[in-house]
Parts: sequence; structure tokens; C-alpha cells
Amino acid sequence: MTRRTALALVGLAVIGGVAAAGSADINVTPVVTEGKVVASFTAPGAFSDDAREVVKSGLLLTFTYGVELRRPSAVWFDRTVAETTVAASVKFDSLTGIYQVSKLRDGRVVWSERTDKEDEVGGWMTAFDQIALDPTEALESNADYYVRVHLKISPRRTFSFWPWGRDDGSGRKDFTFIR
Repeated sequence: MTRRTALALVGLAVIGGVAAAGSADINVTPVVTEGKVVASFTAPGAFSDDAREVVKSGLLLTFTYGVELRRPSAVWFDRTVAETTVAASVKFDSLTGIYQVSKLRDGRVVWSERTDKEDEVGGWMTAFDQIALDPTEALESNADYYVRVHLKISPRRTFSFWPWGRDDGSGRKDFTFIR
């Protein structure tokens, strides 16, 4: 292996390590009731000091979560059975010291609140309860499924040399659907 190749590999490892260090873990809890799947999740590490700085600057900060119900496959790619997108956004008014937080589901506002407490904002931005996942077909009895949640934060405060987009956080929870 040439010296140039070795340096390139070390550089990619460092870039990959820095990119992985910035991601937040998401705790996912799927619940099956009456043949339907709902997911609750939290991303406690997502509302970081960088996120606080963005909010304090007056920019709109948005956490977009992709929530997927998937069925694992041993032979091919895992099949997506249901998916939805939820988001939380916050805007800080520096004149009044008030935060405006909104939660959206598939592009529609489902909840909005104002507060002057930063701790409440962090909780509202990083926690979602009872997100219904409506499958396109009936779930198979005694089959394995999993709920995967991935997070994208905008605007970004860091630049990645990796040419493809990456998630700012992700989480997964497996379960067996028993009817």
C-alpha cells in the first residue's frame, strides 16, 4: 500500500468518525394495539449547544423525523410497510424572549405552543408520542417488524465532506406482531 493510499484511508476514517460523533441516538418505543402500530420516540441528545445557538440567533430550527415501519428480509432489502414524516420547529423572538414551537405531521401543523422556558423547548423538539403508522396492507401474524426513526436537522451548522446526505440521529426497535 502506498503512502498516499494510507493517508487517504486515515483521512476518511477521521472524517467518518467526526460525522458519527455528531449523531444523536433516538429511543424508539413501538406499541401494537388492536392491529395498529403506534410509535413514541425521544432524541434527548439532539437539542445540543449548537441547536441552542441556532435558535438564539433567531433562525428557524427544524428537526425532521422520518418514521418507518419495516419488515426485515433475509434475502433482499427490508420492505417498508408504513411511513410518515413528523417535524418540530422553533423560532425565538429576541425582543420578547418567547419561543414559538410547532409540531407538524406530513406537512400539516398538529400542535403549536409558546413559552419562555428553553428547557420546555428542548423537550418539545425531541419527543413525539403515539405517532400512528398506517400500513398499506394488513400486518402478518407472528411476523417480525421494526420501527426505524431517522432525524435531519436544518439548518446545518457543520459541513461534511461525505458526498451523500447523512442522518443527524437514528434509532430502531424490533418487535414481533402477535395477533
